[in-house]
Amino acid sequence: MTKAQAALRAAREAKSQNRQRLAEIGLMAEADVTDEIRAEQDRLEAAVPDLERRERAAQVAVDNEEAEQRAAGDAARQPEGDAEDRERAELRRKVRLSGYVTAAVEQRAADGAEAEYNAALGIAGNRFPLSLLAPPVEERATTDTNTTTTPRRWLDRLFAGSAADHLGITMESVPAGEASFPVTTAGASAAQRGRSEAAADAAWTLGITELKPTRNAVRLVFNVEDAARIPGLESALTRDLRMALAEGVDRAIFLGDDGANENAADITGLQTATGVTEATVTQANKVKGPETLTAFTGLVDGIHAGGLGDLNVVAAIGAWRLWESTIINSAADNMTLAAFLREAGLSWSARGEIEAATGNGKFGAFIGRRMGIDGAGVAAVWEAGELIRDPYSGAGKGEVALTLCYLWAFGLPRASNFARLKFVT
Repeated sequence: MTKAQAALRAAREAKSQNRQRLAEIGLMAEADVTDEIRAEQDRLEAAVPDLERRERAAQVAVDNEEAEQRAAGDAARQPEGDAEDRERAELRRKVRLSGYVTAAVEQRAADGAEAEYNAALGIAGNRFPLSLLAPPVEERATTDTNTTTTPRRWLDRLFAGSAADHLGITMESVPAGEASFPVTTAGASAAQRGRSEAAADAAWTLGITELKPTRNAVRLVFNVEDAARIPGLESALTRDLRMALAEGVDRAIFLGDDGANENAADITGLQTATGVTEATVTQANKVKGPETLTAFTGLVDGIHAGGLGDLNVVAAIGAWRLWESTIINSAADNMTLAAFLREAGLSWSARGEIEAATGNGKFGAFIGRRMGIDGAGVAAVWEAGELIRDPYSGAGKGEVALTLCYLWAFGLPRASNFARLKFVT
């Protein structure tokens, strides 16, 4: 957990404790409210604006941190101190995408800095390392003074943002072979014992989630004429492939993917995975504040979540629009459903393309319950992505095909850490 995340959690806990105590005082009989309790109530109410500011500032810090990490990628990460990490970081600064592309064209393993970088990562020389998240745009010198179109800035395609990490999914690189993730599912309970009384043996059970690699691939074709007239085309298309692949993996974690072949299990996402807690809101109640809040508070069990601040919520766009546009007390202060939920201590982020509507049977949000969530949901990546450049198959038409693929799988060693909110009749 980073300092920003720790600060956000502390701010939410302080806010939750403040609201809980205020609620306790509000439920006390008038005769039981002493002067000291009234003074305490005044202090707690006066602290609310400051707690709100602390939470907002901490959330901004976390959002900025996550944005910087996504933008910088592995290339901008600082070495972690040991000699091996420093060596990999130094090699990363030397490698170039063009080295891998040239090797792919000549059908050979990469050499030079690229070969050293692959060796440091422990992957074959003919593989493209997925840690190269943001390769530089290749520059082409031109002496053609008659060129009429010169791109000054390449505007890449927009994709839905990654949300699996916000939910609490652990991204983990694994070596060759099947990946096994054990989890203790039951065990002993402590109990007081009398003098010389022995503790009884307790049964324990262990669950193992085994993941097999499935292939995720994206492919596109471009013309050599376009590559000649548009500087940086191939590099831009390769960037697009990588972003499309990353977005597809993130989306599959939520919705699943039935595109795997018969020799490997399909990706079962959070939408249909067994063991995931399902909270429901009826069509009549989805526009009501207390009823919607009850669905979320029902996920707080003191084991997986100790308060609303322990819920990592990723809302579908349909639900986000519903919450932000629904007025629940127009006669008073025009408070939206979203404002009501935030006032109660709930926060969320939104992701596109995981649900477009809020009708019957639709999913409003996916939730990660934060206590013990590390490793509870795993996206395992066999880190040996391969970039294949094929100028031969379509040579007769002047076409070049680019294919990027890697192997991955998704599983829930402890599904009870996750929940989904569904709209029902």
